[in-house]
Amino acid sequence: MKSPLASKADAVVLELPGLEADNLLAFLALLGLLRALETAKPAWLPRASWKGPPWIACLHLAEPADETAVAKAAAQGVERLSAKYDVAKRRDVKFDRAEYRNYARKLRNDPTSAALAVALTAEVPAKREGGLYAAPLVMMFGQGHQHFLERLVAVPRGDLPSRLRRVKPRPNMRDPRKLAEALFEPWARKDDADGFRWDPKEDQRYALRFGDPSKEGAAPTVQGANRLAAIGFLTCATAPRARRMTVVGAFHNNKGWEFAWPIWSQPISRCAIEAFLAHPALVNGELQALRALGVLEVQCARRISNGKYMNVTRARPIS
Repeated sequence: MKSPLASKADAVVLELPGLEADNLLAFLALLGLLRALETAKPAWLPRASWKGPPWIACLHLAEPADETAVAKAAAQGVERLSAKYDVAKRRDVKFDRAEYRNYARKLRNDPTSAALAVALTAEVPAKREGGLYAAPLVMMFGQGHQHFLERLVAVPRGDLPSRLRRVKPRPNMRDPRKLAEALFEPWARKDDADGFRWDPKEDQRYALRFGDPSKEGAAPTVQGANRLAAIGFLTCATAPRARRMTVVGAFHNNKGWEFAWPIWSQPISRCAIEAFLAHPALVNGELQALRALGVLEVQCARRISNGKYMNVTRARPIS
């Protein structure tokens, strides 16, 4: 049965209640979902919109599909795209300029691999000792045995974390039902899986807690959301700049790095969303300039440091 949300141009519109509008992980998962569906089912012409408030993400498809079919197609797309994730056997984003230039040159002929290289860092600026700065979404450098590139390859491919390899029965990290849970259900955060510190719930503080959070291990997460977000990461391209790299959907101020994304009313493609993310008015907080384009609100989240760990806050609407 066609959804009551559907327009004449849509065969179906599915609500995505799992994707919280003020959660960076959820927004990256939405980008990853669209890219995965474009890869696996291009005839579906996937697009997204928001309705509300309270904001609920909606998936628009040009051909009929239910939640199960969407999850299966998204899983296929994630697997195809992540197979192109070549990190040259590196565990962390640590390059000098010559190393990065050679790495990027080797990947430039494949669109997915090239997008990955561009999202990791930029050739300018360099640190005093010669290394390059990692992109702001890179929040792990080996602290607590958390390695960003290692996870960026393993999570979308559905590889088992080492701590789960002796568990019986072994969990199926590639199960499309995990993607369905991330998209179509409120997040229960019950998965013992690796994340990227993009979910505000991964911020575990000492204050107001009885126990030491470092001894409790990583917070449970939404495994399907992390698989999709690892693909959504490809959107966040960097570009060289004299004092600090430029990053799609991010900006730097006296508080550090912040991430901004729009909430829009009409169904648009991933490429159109990326155009919004690169719009100067978005990172400058000029909502009025975006309203004529259908933007209803701009969400902004800040990267924070807690000792040696980085996290991200819940987003707040800016006007």
